[in-house]
Amino acid sequence: MDYYYKRDSKYFKILHINSKNWLSKLMQDMFLKFLAKLFPNKFLIYKEKIGNIKKKTTSFFLTHIKAIFLRFKYPKYFLLPYKHIIAIHTLINFLKILKLKEFNFFLLGGTLLGAVRQKAFAGRPTDIDLGIKEDQFQKLLDEIPLLIKHGASYVRGLPRDNYNQLQVFFPNVQLIDIIVYRKKIIGQKEMWTGEAQNLDGKEENGIDLPIENLENLSTAELYGKTFLAPSNPEEYLEKKFGKNWRKPNRKQFIWKK
Repeated sequence: MDYYYKRDSKYFKILHINSKNWLSKLMQDMFLKFLAKLFPNKFLIYKEKIGNIKKKTTSFFLTHIKAIFLRFKYPKYFLLPYKHIIAIHTLINFLKILKLKEFNFFLLGGTLLGAVRQKAFAGRPTDIDLGIKEDQFQKLLDEIPLLIKHGASYVRGLPRDNYNQLQVFFPNVQLIDIIVYRKKIIGQKEMWTGEAQNLDGKEENGIDLPIENLENLSTAELYGKTFLAPSNPEEYLEKKFGKNWRKPNRKQFIWKK
C-alpha cells in the first residue's frame, strides 16, 4: 500500500511507512482537530508550540540515550561525537539488514568526501549518501518491507513517477539517501549519470562518471571500516564539490590523525 504526505505530494511518493508511526500520526492529528474546535482562535499557535516542543524534546532525549548505548556497543568509537556514532551505526545497520541480498552500495556525496578526506563523516552528519546502479534498483524496491520490518520509519521516492533517488528514514532523524546511477550516452560515449535532481524536484546538471568508475568499484574507509566507493573517487569529488574539496571550510572531526 502507498502512503502520501501532503507536504511531499508535489515531489515525493511515500512508498512504505511503519504502521506504528502511522498510528501515532493519526492520534496526533485527532488531538489537533480537538484543539481546533476547542480553541479556534488560538489553534495555530498551540499547534506550532506542541509540534516544536514534541520534536525538540523527543529528538534530544532519544538521540542522546541512543548515543550512550552505542558507545558501549562500539567501544573503539567511545569518544566519537554523538552524531557521528549514531550515523556510523545507522550505516552499519542498514548494510547488515540487506547483507544477504548482495547489494553493491557505494559511498557518494558528503559521505564519500569525509571518507576520502578524513576517514570520518564530513561536518555533523544528518544523512548518509549512498549510490546504487540501475540494475539493482528494482531489487532494492522489493526489499522495502524488510527495511520497515527492521526499524525504518518510512521510505520515499523522488521524483514521484520515475525514481532516481530513494530515501530511507530511521528513528532519531537518521536518513539513508540512495542515488540511482543509470547508463546514458553523453557525447557519443556511454557514461554513468546520477544526481540530476535536487530535493525540490528541480533539474540539475548531475554527475557523469566513466563506465569503469562504477563497474570496477574500489573501497574507502570510515572509522576503520571499509566500504565500497567509485574507483578514482577524486574525479567524482571534484565534480561534486569543486577543485578545493580537500580543504574543509571549518574545523572538522578527523579519525585517528
